Amino acid sequence: MKLKATILTTAAVLAMIGVTGCFSQQKKAAATPIQNSGSSSAHPVSVNWSGTHPEQVSDPGLRMPAYTIQVPNGWKFVGTILRPTGCHAPAVPAAGLSYTSLSPDGVSAFMVLPGSSWTWTSTGQSLTGPRCAAININTAAGFLVNIVVPNLHPNAKIIAILAPNKATQEGVNQMQQRAQEQNNAMARSYGQRPQHIIQDLAQVHIEYQENGRDVEELIGNLIYCNESQTVATYGQPSRTQRSCYSYGTNITRAPKGSLAALLAQPRPDSQVNRAWDNQVAHNIQAGTAQLIKASNDNFNALMANMKAQGDARTRQAENFRAQQQTSFEHAQQNDRAAQAAIDHSAHQMALYSLDRQTFINPSTGQKIEASDQFNHQWISSDGQSVIQNNDPTFDPNGVVDPIKQSWTELIPAR
Repeated sequence: MKLKATILTTAAVLAMIGVTGCFSQQKKAAATPIQNSGSSSAHPVSVNWSGTHPEQVSDPGLRMPAYTIQVPNGWKFVGTILRPTGCHAPAVPAAGLSYTSLSPDGVSAFMVLPGSSWTWTSTGQSLTGPRCAAININTAAGFLVNIVVPNLHPNAKIIAILAPNKATQEGVNQMQQRAQEQNNAMARSYGQRPQHIIQDLAQVHIEYQENGRDVEELIGNLIYCNESQTVATYGQPSRTQRSCYSYGTNITRAPKGSLAALLAQPRPDSQVNRAWDNQVAHNIQAGTAQLIKASNDNFNALMANMKAQGDARTRQAENFRAQQQTSFEHAQQNDRAAQAAIDHSAHQMALYSLDRQTFINPSTGQKIEASDQFNHQWISSDGQSVIQNNDPTFDPNGVVDPIKQSWTELIPAR
């Protein structure tokens, strides 16, 4: 039960990270080696072993062995693959590895905590949604000091933050460089800006009391972050955003004064089960394909919806323009009709004042102005002469210049 409780305690970091908040202070890194000091424990201490034996860590999600851990002979062991969900779940199943190897003295132990993840943006929002807090931590020391230690051992005293030795740091730098080169290549292939890759390693040396015994631990962690700058879009300002992952936290624990001796022993090896690793990779690939398909389907649906909305707006605009054109044409027609009525009225008034009237030649449609003092108007066939009289029986045809002309009676215009 004690070992199971230890496993659950390590998982508590994942649960507590969401309520820890954002921290910026970090203690100055130190490279002071851990020295033996007088132990205040009256209990027997056992930090040496003569050999190891293998123990399997099973993945309850896939129901198959995931890791084989070499455990010192005579030590107790418990381990599993934790698959917590929520805002700060491990980035990949392998980061869910969590186990404890406990020595016969009940204190000395090797432990691994599961990994976790978090995000941050310069606008104060989390990339994983409004219910998840944005956490501004981008160093391993910051993660250890502000997240791991306060939640595992709130009353612990931080003795030192240890930077990795030169060889280890060079290894981390090489990993970061390879990751950056891969990110740059991928960004170029998609025509995007490359992200800034951060890989950082740190250890923190702490002391605390547990069940009346003075205990010290060395806690180590490697984190990975990718940071990018987004371009301002409509309604959204430009911002810096970051996604970070912890691939697991290693803990070496011993009674006070015995940690250096325990660290001098080779840490037991762990080996991944290739069948499990392949199955996880297959599941991730299949899941990624499903996510890509879902994303593509969602994108296509979004594009189709946007096109439909655009077409509807285009039709609406065209209908509006047609209505405007029709309204304009009607207004023009009304204006022309009104102006024509005004012109006609003015013309009629002018004719009336001059005792004139408009007549129409029914043969040609020609309009002719003549005196309105005569009831009958006759026009010659060459259009040059008009005969006016008030005799309804008079017909100039055959009477007036019958050789050259014929005559047509004009009709008064309305």
